[in-house]
Amino acid sequence: MTCHDHYCLIILISLIWPLPSVIIAVSSSSSSPLNTHDHDDHQEAVSLMKMTRKVNTTTSLESTDTGVATANPRPWKGQTLLSHHKHRLIRSAHGILNIIGWGTLLPVGAIIARYLRKFPLELHDEWYPLHILCQSSGYLLGTLGWVIGLWLGNSSKQYTLKTHRILGIFVFTFSTVQMLAVFVYPRIKDEFRRCWEIYHQIMGYALIALIIANIFQGATHQNHAERWKWVYVGVLAILALIALALEVFRWIMKYRIQH
Repeated sequence: MTCHDHYCLIILISLIWPLPSVIIAVSSSSSSPLNTHDHDDHQEAVSLMKMTRKVNTTTSLESTDTGVATANPRPWKGQTLLSHHKHRLIRSAHGILNIIGWGTLLPVGAIIARYLRKFPLELHDEWYPLHILCQSSGYLLGTLGWVIGLWLGNSSKQYTLKTHRILGIFVFTFSTVQMLAVFVYPRIKDEFRRCWEIYHQIMGYALIALIIANIFQGATHQNHAERWKWVYVGVLAILALIALALEVFRWIMKYRIQH
């Protein structure tokens, strides 16, 4: 076997079983007397060995799943850049559905129930269908966003978000209880109707406060978190102005009726 064949055999062994002993073998072989042609073969073999070690090191670093040190760290385990982009779109859809459903339509339904039940008079008999429409559509959209959020949490170890997850479960539970109130709504002549209305209102206001806290908690982990927060601050500001205007109108109407 010639010297050139000897180095080729060592390179093939290093590709299959890259151990320090192979490098030692190359070093020991290089210490023997070589002619000019063998010296060139030796240099070529050493270069190939270095390239092989570099490729093996890069591959091992890129394929690691521990997240300790990677040459090409990826935010989603085993996913390509395109898949990561899809996850970002799904996370955005999760946030938008929850903001529209739970964060907007449910508070609008509460505003309708509080201010349009007696004022203005022309909507006195129509407030309940509007209330049910807002609550039902908000519940459906929010539940869809919640299910997407559960899938995101289960599909990635990076985005567990335990606090956001727990708050979402509470929001879904309380909103489901509130929706079931449609089927157990007491009649006007029932004795416990007043107690039921107080419970329903307290539960509704607590649910809205929980929804607002959960949306801000989730927005913290979105891309461009400040933008998401300011968008929802704008939504809350509009709802607050509407509620304030209706509250002032309500007191004015009461004052005129009394005098």
